[in-house]
Amino acid sequence: MIESLKPAYNNLLRPLIRPLVAVGLQPNHLTLAGLALFGLAAWFIFKGLWMLALVLGIVGSLLDGLDGLVARETNKKSVFGAILDSSCDRLTEIFVIAGLLGYLLTAPLISFSKPGISLSLRAWGIVFCYAAITMSLMVSYIKARCEGAGVSCNRGIMQRPERLILLGTGLLMGPCVMIFILGGFSVLGAITVMERFFEAYKGAKSKQP
Repeated sequence: MIESLKPAYNNLLRPLIRPLVAVGLQPNHLTLAGLALFGLAAWFIFKGLWMLALVLGIVGSLLDGLDGLVARETNKKSVFGAILDSSCDRLTEIFVIAGLLGYLLTAPLISFSKPGISLSLRAWGIVFCYAAITMSLMVSYIKARCEGAGVSCNRGIMQRPERLILLGTGLLMGPCVMIFILGGFSVLGAITVMERFFEAYKGAKSKQP
């Protein structure tokens, strides 16, 4: 859904390309820098510093958007660069949800002396972390497998931008809200998996003689 806004988003980022190229940054540098920021954000999520993690995630997302733009504008697109970018995209979500899982496993429970999360919410959060990363990887895998087979597969209510926005909203709202967001993430991810399977089925069928 948000993919339709990508041209406008790219236009906002385009003025940053010249300064980045001027200091010698290559597309792969930006890809790896974005991944490093998400890794650091995951650590801060684990430590409970969610606002700082959100800021790092936003900057990491900007770098993730800039790497492809720099590659296209400077004619430095490469097969390896595309593979690296796609792989790092998967790792960023794995890092963030791993940070959330670590936080849920160690966060304090509700007590009379200090706030926390309930035992039942913690348990559901752990389940939703597993479900969320499973659905995220399945959505990406189906698309990659279809592209390898020459079948178009771009549909889905929960593509990567939507997933990152949901996770960012959860970081902003706090742990208890994040658990419900992870639940919604999992359900919408499962719907997207079914949408892509259906699109893949139609595309594969149309290719049969």
